[in-house]
Amino acid sequence: MNKLLAWLRIIRPPIVMISCIGALIGALNVSSYINDGIIKLSLFQISMIIIGAAFLSAGLMIHNDVTDLKSDKVNRPHKPLPSGRIRTKTAQVTGLILMILSIFIALLININDNGPLNWKCGILTLSIVIVGVCYNHYGKYHGIFGHILVAYGVGAIPYWGAIAVAPEPEHLFLIFPLALALFIQEIGREIMVNAGDFNGDLKAGYKTLPVLLGRKKAMHVALIFYLVFIPIFPIPYFGWMGAEKVFGHIYLIGATIFGLSLLVTWILTYRVVLQNDEKKIWSAFEKYERTGTRMMVLFFQAMLILEAFY
Repeated sequence: MNKLLAWLRIIRPPIVMISCIGALIGALNVSSYINDGIIKLSLFQISMIIIGAAFLSAGLMIHNDVTDLKSDKVNRPHKPLPSGRIRTKTAQVTGLILMILSIFIALLININDNGPLNWKCGILTLSIVIVGVCYNHYGKYHGIFGHILVAYGVGAIPYWGAIAVAPEPEHLFLIFPLALALFIQEIGREIMVNAGDFNGDLKAGYKTLPVLLGRKKAMHVALIFYLVFIPIFPIPYFGWMGAEKVFGHIYLIGATIFGLSLLVTWILTYRVVLQNDEKKIWSAFEKYERTGTRMMVLFFQAMLILEAFY
C-alpha cells in the first residue's frame, strides 16, 4: 500500500488531471468549432487523448523527480525518491517508458476513426518529451531559458488535444492564441514556483532565475509575464489574423477571473516575501503559488469545457 501511494505521489495526480483536461479542452472546442457547434469525437479518440496526456505528463513528472533529487532532499525530503520508497533507477526507467508510449498513442489517436497515423500529433508529442527531458537535465542551470522550456509544455497541452482530432493545415492555428497566452503566463508562474524553492535550488547548485537574480527581483520579472498575459488572453475571444473567434463569453469570463487571480496570488506572496521570514515565505509559496494557482487553473479549465458545449 505504501509503495502504491508512493507511485501515486510521484506522478503528481493534480498535474496529470490538469494535463488530461487541458488536452480534452483543445479537442472538444476545436471539434465543436469545425462541426458548427456539434462535438464529433469517438469514445476511442477521447480515451486515447486522456491516456496519451496522462502517460506524457506522468512520465515527465517522474523524470523530473529523478533529476530534482538533490533539491528535494532539502526542500521535500518526504517525497518518494529522497525518502527511498521508490528506487531512483526504477523511476527513471518507468518515466522513460511512459513518455515513449505517449508518442505511440499520439500517432495512433485517430487510427480507429480516420485511418492514417497522426504524424503532426506524434511529432508534437516527441517535441514535448525532448523539451521536458532537456529542462529536467539542463534547464535548471540556465535561468529563464529553463522556465521557458517548462512553459512550452504547458502551452502545448490544449494545442496537443486540438491537433489530435483536427490535424488538417487549416485547423492548426485555431487554438494557437490560447496556447500562446498559457505559455506566457506559465513562464511567470514557473518563476514564482522556483522562487519558493529558492533555498533547495541554491544548495543543489541550480541556476534558476530566482537563484541568479534573487527572489525579489525574480518575482518582479514574473509579474511582467503575468501582466503581458492580461492583454493576450482576450485574443481567442475576439479572433486573430482575420479568423473567426473560437471561444465565446464563457471563455472571456473564465480567462478574466484567471488573470486577476494570478495578480492576487502574486501580491499575497510578495507581501510575505518582504517580511524576510523563510518559514512564512515557504508557506506562502506553497499556499498561493502551488495550491492556489492550480485551483484557479482547474476553474479556468472547467469554464473552457463549458465553452465547448455552449
